[in-house]
Amino acid sequence: MGVPQGSVLSVTLFSLKINSIVSCLSSGIDCSLYVDDFLACCRSNQMRSIERQMQQFLNKLQNWADENGFKFSQSKTVCMHFCHKRRFHPDPQLTLNKIQIPIVTETKCLGIFFDNKLSYIPHLKYLRAKCQKSMNLLRIVAHKDWGGDTQSLLKLYRCLIRSKLDYGSIIYGAARKSYICMLDPVQNQALRLCLGAFRTSPVESLQIEANEPSLALRRTRLSYLYILKLKSNIHNPAYNNTFNPQYQLLFQRKPKTVPTFGIRALKLLRDLPIDLFSIASYNLPSISPWLCKMPTICFSLQTGAKANTNSALHKLNFYQLLNAYNGFIQIYTDGSKDGNRVAAAMVHRHSVVITARLPDGSSIFSAEAHAVVLALEFIEAHGSGRFVIFSDSMSCLQAINNAKWSNPIIRCILEKCHVLCLAGKEIHFCWIPSHVDIPGNDRADSEARAALKSPISDCEVPHTDYKQMVSLHLRKVWQTHWNNITFNKLQAIKSVIGETNLKGVTRRRDAVVLHRTRIGHTHLTHCFLLKGEDQPQCNSCHSALTVRHILLDCPHLQNARKKYFNVGSLSELFSHFSAFNILNFLQETGFYQRF
Repeated sequence: MGVPQGSVLSVTLFSLKINSIVSCLSSGIDCSLYVDDFLACCRSNQMRSIERQMQQFLNKLQNWADENGFKFSQSKTVCMHFCHKRRFHPDPQLTLNKIQIPIVTETKCLGIFFDNKLSYIPHLKYLRAKCQKSMNLLRIVAHKDWGGDTQSLLKLYRCLIRSKLDYGSIIYGAARKSYICMLDPVQNQALRLCLGAFRTSPVESLQIEANEPSLALRRTRLSYLYILKLKSNIHNPAYNNTFNPQYQLLFQRKPKTVPTFGIRALKLLRDLPIDLFSIASYNLPSISPWLCKMPTICFSLQTGAKANTNSALHKLNFYQLLNAYNGFIQIYTDGSKDGNRVAAAMVHRHSVVITARLPDGSSIFSAEAHAVVLALEFIEAHGSGRFVIFSDSMSCLQAINNAKWSNPIIRCILEKCHVLCLAGKEIHFCWIPSHVDIPGNDRADSEARAALKSPISDCEVPHTDYKQMVSLHLRKVWQTHWNNITFNKLQAIKSVIGETNLKGVTRRRDAVVLHRTRIGHTHLTHCFLLKGEDQPQCNSCHSALTVRHILLDCPHLQNARKKYFNVGSLSELFSHFSAFNILNFLQETGFYQRF
């Protein structure tokens, strides 16, 4: 009220004004507020108790709205009774502004449909229908003769369809497997369109050829990332329910009942070797960012690509730069990573070395940033007033220069620099190239590598560092599943999961033929499954007509085969010969158009 709709400050002023709505809450009532979407809930074994508490809350809510100039939409205000009881039990009778609130069995909240049994079937059906609309767009540009290339089509799938499937998957992932499997055909159909694969192609082959994991594995990955992100923010309302879940014994006695997200999260974390206590907490800066005294950072040694410049010239430029820092105490920092082990080190020219080993799985960026933290701690205890910190991490110094407050280690660096500047100390940062025979940098590098064998220090890293560990863990799970699959034609060609690269193939029809050949399902060899006919036979040797028979076994095609390749297995054929050899062979023998 009183603010022009669409003005620059409308949303901000609205958000500030509506925050006081939580003052209406009483004991036993929980709420959720997202901009103008407000949800209130109450639970009890007795319907009368729920009805009384909710009605008292609604009366306070109406008084608050009258005092602050808000109005609730009658058409969007609904009541839902969540309950699994099968016997008759009445719904609550609630009113808002003397108008009875309708009771519904399903409603949409922030893009997700909730039903009163929490089966998520309405949302799954809505999601499937919504994705089918985007699938029609994919069909238009995925024609088998003139369509787009495979990688472009896969990008369209990930942007238009997979993004819809990802949204809210942490919530609707609680649905039963028999319900949630209705989304799997959406991905399978999209991958067939992107690859141009034949309709009888196995689902696992489609996923491996497109390098796209199953939706179940995708939902597991998003759950992992959400758990790690949630661990970094203890003030999140879902934190306590996730890491301290209730009713564990109840769900153990009922194994067929889908447990809560917190119980499922604990089960997921047992399979992932990550120390959650090493995740840094998200906190707002202790000082106002616009009042922070930023350190001076020098990038003058960055003259171009390092590979195109002689190392002796880099070293000469460095010693010339040292003249500008005459009277400064020189400190060198570096980080090292070997497998999962990560360490950081800072070196002072007067034989002062401070090292720290970070938690396993940390990123090299965190190691370089933590080395700067070690240098600042040394500066804090040192009596001198002028320091220069040399680092070979361009990304770390750029994050400091751009004031990346979202990273907890960079935030710690900026806050320490601010405090030290207020204490009268002058701190400069300078980027130097690595491995150009600069003594201080080489020594910091060797000390960081030596610290990889030391015990893990008591330090924290951002939750984003563990994304790579999550991806590697799920990739191993996917690889194990692929290894256990039997009677799959693609397994002999592509035993290790990864991106499929058809080098030099630009025509859509050529890519479709190659994908069908690799998967082993083509129109010629597997159309009989759709027509209900007998399997076709080779006209010359009367053997079962398969892709392997055409490429390797048929004696009638031996002369044409020797002209382009001569191998004994499909793995050798696709790994040692170019795609054009296979395409030319199929065109010469007349199988190209029939695939």
